[in-house]
Order: sequence, then structure tokens, then C-alpha cells
Amino acid sequence: MEERLSDRLRPFGLAVGVYLLYRVGAPLVTFLGDGFVQVALSTLVFMALATWVVMRAAGLPLRPAAALGWMLFLLIGFVAVRVSPAFLPVLRQSPVALEIVLGVSDTLMVLAASMLGLAVSHIIREPNILAPAALFAALVDFAVVSLWIPHVMQAAPQALSTVAVHVPQVGAKPTPTGLRPIGIIGPADFVFLAFYFACVWRFGMAARATYIWMVIALAGYMFFQNLVGSLTPRFMDAVDMLPGLVPMAVVLLIVNRKYFRFSREEKRAIAVTALIVVGIIAFAFIATKR
Repeated sequence: MEERLSDRLRPFGLAVGVYLLYRVGAPLVTFLGDGFVQVALSTLVFMALATWVVMRAAGLPLRPAAALGWMLFLLIGFVAVRVSPAFLPVLRQSPVALEIVLGVSDTLMVLAASMLGLAVSHIIREPNILAPAALFAALVDFAVVSLWIPHVMQAAPQALSTVAVHVPQVGAKPTPTGLRPIGIIGPADFVFLAFYFACVWRFGMAARATYIWMVIALAGYMFFQNLVGSLTPRFMDAVDMLPGLVPMAVVLLIVNRKYFRFSREEKRAIAVTALIVVGIIAFAFIATKR
């Protein structure tokens, strides 16, 4: 166990270090301009690094109780760092200081969410259970994002931004409240991403291929949101609420399809379930955006 833990701690530490440097440093590079290329590259690099951190965190050989303990510790650190500007006036005096605080707290939130996903993943005992669980999670995520979060944002507009992870943009111009992010990602997305990767590691699935295609899918998904939102402002609210677990589930199931051992009847049942989930999501999306 100790040898395995040390073997996985090294790449995990490297991933966290690189991510933290980028998360804190990228928004401070304001001399590169603010355009299409900067947004595309910033989105791709961030998703590659954030997914790398989650993948490596999910691969740590921690029992559920230990993972939950680390989650609690990281959440305490997140709260302490995030509220520090309220108690230390020097941190409120410049956008740079605020961005450093935001970058460190965002990193702690990604790690805390990863620990929760790692702990919860132990409920999956075999790969075949993962497929219907992924489909169900995608449906639940759509319901939460489309129906519950808009009401939360109306009641408390800053609530989501307070706990969400901010995607930094290279070349963004500073504002009085900090440096403008491309967008935000809710903690639940990182929880389920870690949940999926923990299962991939434990069942010996295609971790590297899952990582590569997950980065491509999520970066493209986020870039699509930014592109559509900027070109057609009337659709901005709709694309901002697109659920992230849908592309995660699709990538997980397609890339690792050879590791699932379903009977013919089970394949039919899952296919029907997938069609029902897609139909519900499509119908609900159209109905709620009218």
C-alpha cells in the first residue's frame, strides 16, 4: 500500500503544482490581448490541467473514510482562503491579490470535490453498474442545472460564484473586483469527474484514453458555451445552464465500452434507457427555455 501510494502521490503532486501555477498565473498575463484565440487556448489548457488533477486525485488509494476526512480538511482550507480578503484589507487592494486568493481557493475546491467523488465511487462494485449510474447521473445533473440552479441564482446571485471554480483567461483585462474569468464550473462536475476516474482506475479501464477524450469533450463543450453565448446573447442563459455530466457520461461509456460485459438483454435495456434519458433532457430543455 505504501509503495503504491508513493507511486501515485508523485504524479498527483506534479499535477496539483502545475495546475496551481497556471490557475494563479494565467489571469495575470494581461499583455497578450483578449480575443478568440486566447479564449480557445485558455479553455483547452485549463480543462487539460483541471482534469489531470482530478484524474490523479481519483487514483489515490484512499479508503472512503480517509477521502472524506481529506475533503473536510480541504473545505476548511477553501473557506479560510476564500473569506480571507474580508479580514485582511491588503488582499482587497489590487485585482492581482484577489486573483491569487481566488486561484488558491479554487484549487482547494477542485481537490475537495475530487475527494468526495473518490469516496462515493466505492459504491460501484463492478463495471457494469457504472454504465446505468452514468446515465442516471447525467439526467440528475440536467435537472439540477436547469431547474434548481436558476432559482438559487435568482435568490442569491453570488451563491454559485462563491463556491464554483473560475476558469481563468489569459489576456483578460482586470476589473475592480478581480480578473475576469471565462466562466465558472460547479463543484458537482468535479465530484462526478473524480467519481468516474476513480472507477476507471479501480477497474483497470483506459485511464489515459478517457483523460484525453474527456479533455477534448469538456473543452469543446465549454468553448461552445462561450461562443454561442457571445454570438447570440439571447441564448446566453440557455447555454450557460448546459449540464457538464452529459459529455462526461458519453465519453466514459464510449471510450471504455470494451470493459463492460453486458448480455444482449442488458444492452437493449441500456440503449432504451439512454434514449429515454436523451429524450427527457431534450424535451425538458426545450420546454424550460421557451
